[in-house]
Amino acid sequence: MVIEYVPSRSEETRLGITVSKRFGKAHERNQFKRRLREAFRTTLHRLPKGYDLNIRPRGLAKTSSSQQIAKELCYLLQA
Repeated sequence: MVIEYVPSRSEETRLGITVSKRFGKAHERNQFKRRLREAFRTTLHRLPKGYDLNIRPRGLAKTSSSQQIAKELCYLLQA
């Protein structure tokens, strides 16, 4: 995954997801977005406050579970 983050004007951490058609068919893109939202929801308390995140998946993200995505999210953001 590629995570871009910038400081936000508010105290909350917000999530943006960008998945292009190159990633796969519509059901694959939607499935990844559902897993990512679930991972974000479960790890929100561990993430730094006050950032806007934009996440773009890479090839191996198709087969990742929401637990694996949550682990990567925390690792990449050093939370």
